[in-house]
Amino acid sequence: MAERRLRGTPAAPGVAVGHIVRYVPTRAAVTTTTLKPEEVDAEIARLHAAVTRVRERIDAARTRAAATAGAQEAAIFDAHLLMLEDPAFTGEIERRIREAHQPAGRAVEDTAAALREQFAQMGDEYLRARAADIQDIATQLLRALAGDEPARPPEFPENTIIVAEELLPSDTALFDPDRVVALVTERGSRTAHVAILARALEMPAIVGVAGVLAQAQEGEGAIVDGDWGELILSPDTDTLPGYQSRLDVARQERARLRSLHALPADTLDGVRITLLANIGTPREAEIALTHGAEGVGLFRTEFLFLDRPEPPSEEEQYQAYRHVAEVMAYRPVVIRTLDVGGDKPVPGVHLEPEANPFLGIRGLRLSLRYPDLFRTQIRAILRASAHGNVHMMFPMVATVQDLLDARQIVEEVKDELNAAGIPYADDLPIGIMVETPAAAVAADVLIREVDFFSIGTNDLVQYTLAVDRTNAELARRYDPLDVSVVRMIAQATSAATGIGKSVAVCGEMAGDPEAIPLLLGLGVRELSMTATSIPRAKEIVRSLRIADAEQEAQRRIIGGLSD
Repeated sequence: MAERRLRGTPAAPGVAVGHIVRYVPTRAAVTTTTLKPEEVDAEIARLHAAVTRVRERIDAARTRAAATAGAQEAAIFDAHLLMLEDPAFTGEIERRIREAHQPAGRAVEDTAAALREQFAQMGDEYLRARAADIQDIATQLLRALAGDEPARPPEFPENTIIVAEELLPSDTALFDPDRVVALVTERGSRTAHVAILARALEMPAIVGVAGVLAQAQEGEGAIVDGDWGELILSPDTDTLPGYQSRLDVARQERARLRSLHALPADTLDGVRITLLANIGTPREAEIALTHGAEGVGLFRTEFLFLDRPEPPSEEEQYQAYRHVAEVMAYRPVVIRTLDVGGDKPVPGVHLEPEANPFLGIRGLRLSLRYPDLFRTQIRAILRASAHGNVHMMFPMVATVQDLLDARQIVEEVKDELNAAGIPYADDLPIGIMVETPAAAVAADVLIREVDFFSIGTNDLVQYTLAVDRTNAELARRYDPLDVSVVRMIAQATSAATGIGKSVAVCGEMAGDPEAIPLLLGLGVRELSMTATSIPRAKEIVRSLRIADAEQEAQRRIIGGLSD
């Protein structure tokens, strides 16, 4: 068979050589017959029994993931457990059984479909990718309702390359990483939990490969290039040796990275770069330290607000923020206030559906629209600041007035805490995310009102280039190194460093080996990334001279390309 090449979106880096295994899991049959009134109670009891079985299976999947991928990635299944217990999910299923007399399987499917649609419309790519997690739980519930036995690890041959329409976290947790060497899917995104697991396992992965199931044959030899997002089917004799050589180099690289853990992130000319971690739950703080993080550059707080009937209390938020602050001790912890929009189901927030949620009421705009919700979060963050080096950061700031309004609320909350005798750090630094072109252009004005900037390159690239990065047809146009994006970053960085204030980059660009020299050349001295990216970033930093990086940055600013 002749060599064929298919392109997709890189989801986990690396190269793998092996043979195709088509993974097409069976789907549980669903009854659509309407229940009789006298059958409802028994059907609800059957649902509860299925929930119990799925809970046990998720616990088992978490244990397997912890053993193979590590505790940080195993925490994915903690989110599944929370979703399984959430009234917004299981409560809605039960309501459909009781009120609409739907069979349990049909109720599960309809509830999951509605939630998937909500998540698919969300502005944040990471949260959009959670639709797959809903499908995962629904699939497991359907299997349990059908009486299926718990899934057992498939017995794949060595050097298996899995090809599937889509992979769920519970599927991936079953795969033996000693036998499965790469993952390729027709659907999914690089922020999906499957992609996160693949990166933790150092398993190359490509998503969004259109038609791969139709093209890839069972047992066919193949190469997966996770760096470039390319699947090579039936590679010819001229192609294979080069990739075998890259595999050998990758093994040597992993050994090098392990040796860097205790070393500082200093450039060759002695400039110290701070490498921080992005986290989404308190549990991830401990894991970040094991990868060499020097603090938390972005603590996403959305996990506290989503998929629940009531907003989190001040005390619940305080305990979560305090935990991370205490784990990090003297290290900085940058807590971002709620970053959701009208497209996300947030308790206590009632907004009309928006035609374009990417440009609607989200981030700081939403917090200002709901001041009670905002005040509660600010109180919790301020209280947590008494237990560590806490910073507060506002997302999606587009105007100076929004920032001033937010700062005024912070001062009012401080007065309340003072009156009540509640301790907090009065000098807590306050910053903003620079992730809109408006903020980058007005950076010299905004920086006068804050203590630091954090450049969120994921949204900044998307808004600057007018490209939806999740649109497979536009993926090649999503270029963080485009001259327009580089100039935005340069402008914001110069505005901050010019008056002695700090600036970090906390988007995916911060951990991108190609982008790191550019960012340092632009004057960025703090990089915040996925914890597992820190060792590689440290190696890159330690191989650079700032003068060389500055020359590269100047070439990019004037629209040139690197040599």
